[in-house]
Amino acid sequence: MASDVVRGEPTGSDAVTGRLGMLTGLSLSLGAIPVPFLPDRVLLQLRGVVAHDVASRYGISLSTDGRSALAAPSSEARVRTVLRKGLELLVRNFLRRIGPLAPLSSAARAFEVYALGHLLDRYFRSLRSNSSLRVMPEEASALRQAIDEAVTRAFHPATTARKLLVTEGVEDLRDEFTRWLDTLILTAATLPSYLERRLESAFDEAIRQHAVLGSR
Repeated sequence: MASDVVRGEPTGSDAVTGRLGMLTGLSLSLGAIPVPFLPDRVLLQLRGVVAHDVASRYGISLSTDGRSALAAPSSEARVRTVLRKGLELLVRNFLRRIGPLAPLSSAARAFEVYALGHLLDRYFRSLRSNSSLRVMPEEASALRQAIDEAVTRAFHPATTARKLLVTEGVEDLRDEFTRWLDTLILTAATLPSYLERRLESAFDEAIRQHAVLGSR
């Protein structure tokens, strides 16, 4: 497999895809690790890998302190971590039978990992005004703060997601019941995209408010 990897800037079908999805999936399984403190250490490593992988795709290097700033949670995220851990403890000890609450903290953790990778990619692709090929601690810290703000604002009612154009066939030959079921299923399938667009809108606004980062 290693012989199939070519170093350099990926183009077209040569680009490596699916890594962020796999890393996000790995973060979902961290709650199953029974060793104290190990899940936090693995999560820190995963976030660092995500940051390094995205930056590398754009020919950008992360300084050691820059990677640490992106991988480590901000003070606001630490509050969310404490609350998340409290929920995990509550679910494990007292609410095991209600099941659906148990995955919530894991989903929140995975969403933060995905948001880090997705928003870093958006930043390097179209929002970064700094032409340097190295991300230093000051930029990395401001960028991490913008990402944390975007994760929080994505769920705020005031955040407006970019609208998508939904295409339809020239003629709809479905019966009413089939049309209703299709609409229900497609609406559910569109929810991840809707949340992603809200995340992007919140991130763009956060970038505009950080003079260190700026935007194009």
